[in-house]
Amino acid sequence: MGQLLIECAVRASLIAAAVALVLWVMRIKPAAARHAVWSSVVLLMLLLPAWVAWGPKAPLPVLSPQFAQAVTVPTPDGPTITPVKTRPSIPTQPSFTWNWSTFMVGVYLLSLATLLLRLAIGTVRANRLTSSSCVVPVTVGLLRPRILLPECWREWPQAQLDAVMTHEREHVRRHDPLFQWLALLNRALFWFHPLAWWLERQLSALAEEACDTAVLERGLDPREYSTYLLDLARCVERAGTRVEALGLAMPGAFLTQRIRRMLGGLPAQRISRPRLACTAGACAFVSAIFAVGTLVHAQSAARPVFDAASIRPANFRAPSTRLLQPGSLTYTNRALIEYVELAYGVVPFQVSHGRAVPDGALSERYDIVAKAAEPVPESQVKLMLRSLLEDRFKLSVHKETRELPAYILTVDKGGPRFKASEDEGPMSAERKDGSFLYRRTSMAYLAGSVLSNLPSLGRPVVNRTGLDGVYDFSLLLFDPDLAKSETDPKGDLLNQLDNGLIASLKSLGLKLDSQKTPIEILVIDHVEKPSEN
Repeated sequence: MGQLLIECAVRASLIAAAVALVLWVMRIKPAAARHAVWSSVVLLMLLLPAWVAWGPKAPLPVLSPQFAQAVTVPTPDGPTITPVKTRPSIPTQPSFTWNWSTFMVGVYLLSLATLLLRLAIGTVRANRLTSSSCVVPVTVGLLRPRILLPECWREWPQAQLDAVMTHEREHVRRHDPLFQWLALLNRALFWFHPLAWWLERQLSALAEEACDTAVLERGLDPREYSTYLLDLARCVERAGTRVEALGLAMPGAFLTQRIRRMLGGLPAQRISRPRLACTAGACAFVSAIFAVGTLVHAQSAARPVFDAASIRPANFRAPSTRLLQPGSLTYTNRALIEYVELAYGVVPFQVSHGRAVPDGALSERYDIVAKAAEPVPESQVKLMLRSLLEDRFKLSVHKETRELPAYILTVDKGGPRFKASEDEGPMSAERKDGSFLYRRTSMAYLAGSVLSNLPSLGRPVVNRTGLDGVYDFSLLLFDPDLAKSETDPKGDLLNQLDNGLIASLKSLGLKLDSQKTPIEILVIDHVEKPSEN
């Protein structure tokens, strides 16, 4: 939640800054036009959380640094198991972990609830207002605005009554109470953002200014109209209270500035339709960019590339092979998603894709043979593969941090009970009688590519062991003798798998804890079939 709100706040700030620049460049002065623009910003700000969470994104290559170290969990090459979503059954004791993230979420929800309660109470009071409870004219009502006059309105001169009715009818015509209510709702949702408070005050001030302009355009003398406004303000002062209803009272906000503007003799400015259309189009364009766009890293001209590369559709009957060497890469009959994981250093649970990616596109299999001009480290080869995917598959990606249920792999109190590998060469894994025999394997790979893909867990496993080396160990997933036991005719392998896994990890000096944690996700925004060799 916190990450989503922060992203929406940043996007809203960029939208507001861009809109303000457009209004300044186009010299938009009339209050009615500015009110319409800023009302649109409020509506867009309210919709941003839903759009950022579920709406489609368009990648915008605006950052020049390479998109290196996309996630914090690296993984070497090795076998992967397709994850199956099932009910988690790890027998861990869930516990509440106090941290600053939890505290801030609690503060946010408490403040949100308080402001929403105030808004609800104000809405109810506004609907129950009567003339006897008003000391000044006020317009209330969201969908059906109505004008309430104080009981003393019969004592007003006809000119004052005409000015009041013109002002309040303009509020009704413009549906100002509804837009003010939406601004208050936006302020409650983004109470931590100064922009939300500024928008609420700005809409209130612009609404009053627009209605004042409508009155003066009827020919009323500015000094006489200012006198009416001051008399109404004195009525509020004599009543010893302020207008508490959720509506627009005629004295309104920023009364001093309004009177100065009217007495200053500033002529009402008109906007031609072409200029108004250009302004609306420019505001809509910049708002769409910052609302829909996803900031992704553009390809750097200095990014290393292969000297020669071949990409062909795979022969499904051919064996699947992997060979990553200094300066070269030879993979056959591998899915596109595996190349993405290799290039960006992510594990399966850290990869997602947007709606623009066709179903099945990431499971298409290809043979890729690529060579560099000279031997380079494997990390450089992966960067070259990234460039190849972006060039030939038109691949574009971005990062997101999501709060997900996960298991945290840590070292038990007694410390690890396995030794660092003394062998050289790539990682190897051999499965026999329910056990995985791993050699030269990192804890990051164990958590990200082995445990995270077990059907019995059904959720990602994050490595927090602090062990950075490669190790040899045996991981027993379940006891084959128990699986064949006559006392278990149903063959409840899922529970046996979990019990065997917990016991096996414990024997290695490792443990799993269940909790929610921020996990960095690589989101694939766009991919196409590869171009010809």
